[in-house]
Amino acid sequence: MKIIVNNLTGEGRTYQFDVEPSTTIKQLKKLLCEKAGDNVKNILNMLLTFDKDILDEDEATLLSYGMEEGSQLRLSDLNMQARNFGVIGLRFVDVSNSTGLKRREWCKDAPRWRRTRCGLCLEGQCNNSECEAYNRTVIMPMGYTKFDVLLDPSDTKTVCPLCKTYVQPTNCGFNNCWWKFYGKKQDESNDKKPPQNCSSDWNQVDDAYHYFDQLKSGIAIWRQLVIEAVKTKPVQ
Repeated sequence: MKIIVNNLTGEGRTYQFDVEPSTTIKQLKKLLCEKAGDNVKNILNMLLTFDKDILDEDEATLLSYGMEEGSQLRLSDLNMQARNFGVIGLRFVDVSNSTGLKRREWCKDAPRWRRTRCGLCLEGQCNNSECEAYNRTVIMPMGYTKFDVLLDPSDTKTVCPLCKTYVQPTNCGFNNCWWKFYGKKQDESNDKKPPQNCSSDWNQVDDAYHYFDQLKSGIAIWRQLVIEAVKTKPVQ
């Protein structure tokens, strides 16, 4: 299938590629560097997006992002954008919808990629085909911390607990802590509307795993999302 990449940097050139649905994001970036004559290191300075999704999962396929014949992607420079994902938005569970917040008791035989610790935990899918947790939802314990969901994910912080490859967070959970969030949520049906400011008060969770059921809470496009977990509720 043929896809088009619109380069928003430099001279603003357009590139066309004949690829397979099984082509990975990493392979596409290498093809792009070869066609553009750039050094492979410049991949780190590229922000590739499609249909509001940031294509930062190297092992994910074009098909997994819903690409088809004639799909158009956008390429911009991370240095110029200063990784300003807030301009684009990021898909993450709708933490403002608490109807999907569930409580699960501890399990003694949980798989190695589903182990937690007190405070904030992030969840995402491991895309490393050589990993035992491949295509599984893994838990990435963050502890008592403040985490910017759009800016803080990295290849050292948000990784599969088994293979240590990068995992894009899409959900979160908590245990034995107080937590809250604040952010800006975009109306997915109309991106011309201004983002909606939303936040929560401090919420307490006990000695169990509390997480969001994505089917009930839904997925939102966040222009900003900061989640904080502390051991003791701060004095107001």
